[in-house]
Amino acid sequence: MGVYYDNINLTFSYYATEDDLVPLANYAIQGFRQGVDKKTDRKDFVVTTRGMAWQEISNNVPVLSLLPSVSSDVVFRVDLATAVRFREFMTGTKSKRLETMAWCEVEVDQMTGKKSSDKAIKLNHMIKHHLSGWLVFGLIILLLATFLSPCLGFLCLGACRDCTPA
Repeated sequence: MGVYYDNINLTFSYYATEDDLVPLANYAIQGFRQGVDKKTDRKDFVVTTRGMAWQEISNNVPVLSLLPSVSSDVVFRVDLATAVRFREFMTGTKSKRLETMAWCEVEVDQMTGKKSSDKAIKLNHMIKHHLSGWLVFGLIILLLATFLSPCLGFLCLGACRDCTPA
């Protein structure tokens, strides 16, 4: 029993303009197993960017205004993609697989390189659901019953008319 994580793929990027996302680095954490009611930490990893220094990034982002009241922050984005497998507790036999994606955007001050806000980073996520085998089986039975029920009713009524006395 437990949860099995496939390789965790991280993509680091920043917005050069509002619609232009520039990738900085990709990193993969090797898949692992997490036992039932156990915690795991993965915090001893260092991700290095290739060829992009903070000065280059901050110089590429256009400053909208020189007024201190207008934000001149750089927005970074971190994307996470993995697949999670686990065994059902009741049956203990079938393994399910869910593809998971998560992302967050972090505003960083262009001058200091530090996070602009004291607010917590909000992680958005999405899970790609796969149809269960029982659901597919049920849909097939429902379709067959829908198509065959008019034929069965017609055959039954036709057979009953032949059997009735005149």
